[in-house]
Amino acid sequence: MKTRKRKVGFFSGLFAILAILLALSGVFLALSNRDASPILAKQPDAAKVQVQTMLDALCNGEYETVSSCLYGTPNLGMDAQPADPVGQLIWDALGESFRYELGEEFRATDSGVALDVTISALDIQAATANLRTYAQTLLEERIEAAEDPDEVYDENYDFREDFVMDALYDAALEALAQDKAYISWDLTLNLIYENDQWWIMPEQDLLKALSGGILN
Repeated sequence: MKTRKRKVGFFSGLFAILAILLALSGVFLALSNRDASPILAKQPDAAKVQVQTMLDALCNGEYETVSSCLYGTPNLGMDAQPADPVGQLIWDALGESFRYELGEEFRATDSGVALDVTISALDIQAATANLRTYAQTLLEERIEAAEDPDEVYDENYDFREDFVMDALYDAALEALAQDKAYISWDLTLNLIYENDQWWIMPEQDLLKALSGGILN
């Protein structure tokens, strides 16, 4: 009988020690992981829909929709139309060139979630680098080929505006055909959840990519 009591006492003491060790290990794990990155238990489908909505709208030239997906719905100024046909031609070429690729998974952040994306578009700087040269060549050729000076000059013997703009437009077409190049931006989109929806933070790198690199 005494042996049984000793055994019971031994096991009771052992279980008490194990309980203390388990408690201490829990405290240690909590302390050792307090600086670890947040863990995302489930992929946020609504956040992915928001990202795709914004990027699809960008590719379709729907800039109001792009703005509506950004936190604070900022006015991007991308709906303004260029003042001349040449500017419109280049702007349209940029808008039609946008493409994107999504990263595989969201990850948790201290303020919400984040997703890596790649946005690519026409490199306007590269595409227009030789525009002046093309325009100068076309102007010289057309001046030489003109049969009537009135096709080239106005009453003040200045170049006719329509003559110059026609040459510049065709030069832009040639530049876009000959010097077309693309540029890509590897971005991390940060999203926060507020007012029952996910919002994409309009950070500077994202705004630059949305403008095709025009905004610096």
